[in-house]
Amino acid sequence: MQLTGERIFLRLINVTDAYVLFEQTQNETLRYLTGTTATFSLEQIEQHILSIQADPSRFDFAICLNSGEIIGECSIFDIEVELKQAGFRISMRALPWTSQGYGTEAISCIFQFCFEELRLHQLKLEVFSHNERAIAAYKKVGFDIVETIPDAVSYKGRSFDEIIMRKCSPLYA
Repeated sequence: MQLTGERIFLRLINVTDAYVLFEQTQNETLRYLTGTTATFSLEQIEQHILSIQADPSRFDFAICLNSGEIIGECSIFDIEVELKQAGFRISMRALPWTSQGYGTEAISCIFQFCFEELRLHQLKLEVFSHNERAIAAYKKVGFDIVETIPDAVSYKGRSFDEIIMRKCSPLYA
């Protein structure tokens, strides 16, 4: 399966992508922005990829430039067919890939897939209050804040709010 944009494409993650994802988990800035405190080994990431490939309630994609280089990843998870909703997350591989519209283009592909092919009515995501660039980007593509949970995550002794956002399908608005 492949979702195609103008400058990028999304393809399902496979175990050969494990090292790229492992490198991403080592980036301290990305760890801070996503509130990631756990550490992962390459083997753990390989096992995670194998487990998500077997999970029918999710789709995990590598975000690739048209050249094939992976610049990020995103997931549609906890797909609830009866409720027509799912969770969503996206992460660019490094900060140089942000602020260039690649994430927006990837999200556009995800919206088309979720709302037109899967016929979902809404996507939800969680973001932490200190990740202001992500919040602005999500608002730009149509996500709305539906809830704020105070002091939901602690990172190196600092507490941050968790912000729950939702995007409803324009087909069912």
